[in-house]
Amino acid sequence: MRFGLLGVPALLDPAGLPHHLGSAKVRVLLVTLLLRANKVVPVHELKAALWGGEPPASAHASLHNHVTRLRRLLAEDDRLRAVAPGYVLRVAPGELDSDVFEECVARARTAYGRAEWAEVVTTARTGLGLWRGTPLDGVYGPDETRPALVQKLGEARLQLLQWRYDAELELGRHDGLAPELAALVAEFPLREAFHRQLMLALHRTGRQAEALGVYRALHRTLVGELGVDPGPAVREAHAEVLRGPFGALRPPVPRADHRFADGA
Repeated sequence: MRFGLLGVPALLDPAGLPHHLGSAKVRVLLVTLLLRANKVVPVHELKAALWGGEPPASAHASLHNHVTRLRRLLAEDDRLRAVAPGYVLRVAPGELDSDVFEECVARARTAYGRAEWAEVVTTARTGLGLWRGTPLDGVYGPDETRPALVQKLGEARLQLLQWRYDAELELGRHDGLAPELAALVAEFPLREAFHRQLMLALHRTGRQAEALGVYRALHRTLVGELGVDPGPAVREAHAEVLRGPFGALRPPVPRADHRFADGA
């Protein structure tokens, strides 16, 4: 049994494919238990998650029915147990995709610090491959506050992407990176690291004019929206582009500029 939070919450089969959970209430119940896996979640918190601040009079019986449905899906008697004052869902190491992802991030961070570029790429691909969409997709409405875990996972994913592309560039794997990086630049226009990597990928595949265009666009955006110039890592990449065609003897890839909270 495996559990998925990196997308629509799901029970996953060995191939990573999700099982249908049935009702939205069962999905919310599973999420609430997974967010505190291996800990007792009190009944009143489960009711609040399922029905908000004013549970109906039938909430207790309905909660019991939803627990029964979830137990059937889990197909293991000791997975979901009633433990006063609520319920506890047992999750073993390696069974929750968000935990596995965070382990990949930790391994990639260590490998990045040691300049073990091939290991960074392999570990990053493993971690990023666990994502099926936005974490906890479909659970919270547009006006509802999402758990802090959602933002934490999103930031960790961006950091892992950044490490992966730095490693690919260090390994000389420039071909094919530009379209992926261009999409990230469009999605995160203030994140300098992806602009820097796109500049280098374009320059090192003979597209110097396009690389300079990326720099000019970033400069306009930063000055216009934040009143700042690009950071030193981007300026170093810009200087590499200005030196002319990329040769066999290349300078090291500039490390990320950490002036901004988003890791840019």
